[in-house]
Amino acid sequence: MKKILIIISIHLILLSCAQVYPLNTNTDVPTDAYIKDLNNELIPYEGTWKGTWDNKTIFIYLKKIKKYLDHRENNPYYKDILIGKFKVIDSNGQVLFDNTNLSDNDAKIEGTRFFSIPYKKYSLFYLDPDICNSTGDILIKFLNNASTQLDWKFSDTTDIIDSSCQYYNANQFPQPLPKEIILTKQ
Repeated sequence: MKKILIIISIHLILLSCAQVYPLNTNTDVPTDAYIKDLNNELIPYEGTWKGTWDNKTIFIYLKKIKKYLDHRENNPYYKDILIGKFKVIDSNGQVLFDNTNLSDNDAKIEGTRFFSIPYKKYSLFYLDPDICNSTGDILIKFLNNASTQLDWKFSDTTDIIDSSCQYYNANQFPQPLPKEIILTKQ
């Protein structure tokens, strides 16, 4: 039992020694470093956001998490990001899309980074394995100083839809996210 406690203690000490970098770090960092939201820039985005488009209502739930990014095999690191889950309801109250019960690791919307020119905006990436691996880029920015309205712009980047897709020959491909919308914090 003592050996287990010693091993756990050493592991905790090593983890606490990981190098911490600010959220605006856009360079390579050492293995297991932590790009942390030191200035709480992501917190105003957290919460429930609501908007309407094409007779549909969307609820987007944004949350800050600490994510382990291991896409670089030789240089994994941690980073604070926003994740998003959403529910879309039509004008009759029928739920069209709902991924709010997914785990945080399986969220279909995941933040990437801030841009500051010409104005501050946050970039997110959308990947939906349930709709033929649809992908897209999302940019959000606040429209007021109170941080209660978000300007949302979505650009679909899906490349190829092949015959394995259940919507391959469909007359209309599902559009779970609006191209442009103003979201209000609830």
